[in-house]
Amino acid sequence: MSRRETDATDSTGQRLPAHERLVADLGLRAYAALSPPGSVLRLFRREAEQACAIAAGLDEVQGRRAVRIRRVAGLEPGGRDWSVYMVLDHLVMVNTAVTALVHALCVSQGHSVEIAPADVTPHLDAGPDRIDALRASVERHAEVIERLGMLNGREPYPHPWFGPLSARQWHALAALHNRIHRVQIQRIARRLD
Repeated sequence: MSRRETDATDSTGQRLPAHERLVADLGLRAYAALSPPGSVLRLFRREAEQACAIAAGLDEVQGRRAVRIRRVAGLEPGGRDWSVYMVLDHLVMVNTAVTALVHALCVSQGHSVEIAPADVTPHLDAGPDRIDALRASVERHAEVIERLGMLNGREPYPHPWFGPLSARQWHALAALHNRIHRVQIQRIARRLD
């Protein structure tokens, strides 16, 4: 998310409800403070693998079909009409960006990592290859987190909804983000039956 974006909007310009942002912000900061990175990594992996398992159980036509679902708390308002593969595409993009950002926050000063909404907007034509792509992004994230240990970053980096976050908080956010989108995938899959 670009440093210039400080409001709580998604890539379509839609806002999350203020009360939801507040609760999510407090929960995120508490989770990051109380949970060691290894524990957060286990949640990160588990949620992503559950999302992949659901997607793998669908045929390609189902996986590509976008359906409208009731919004999941914490979900970008514009994400209510995605397909399962679009959700996986979004997760690949976000997980890849967060991995790069956590690494940069922990090992370099004055990094130039920038994440814009367009960088995490899923492609309409996302396909079944996103299952393996998500698994690969999870493994890359795990390698970086395991190598960096306690994630003692030098400076925070602003999230457009939550403000400045440390490397440890970005890692926690990635795990919680995987969970939100795993629930989204479950809801989409139920609508496909």
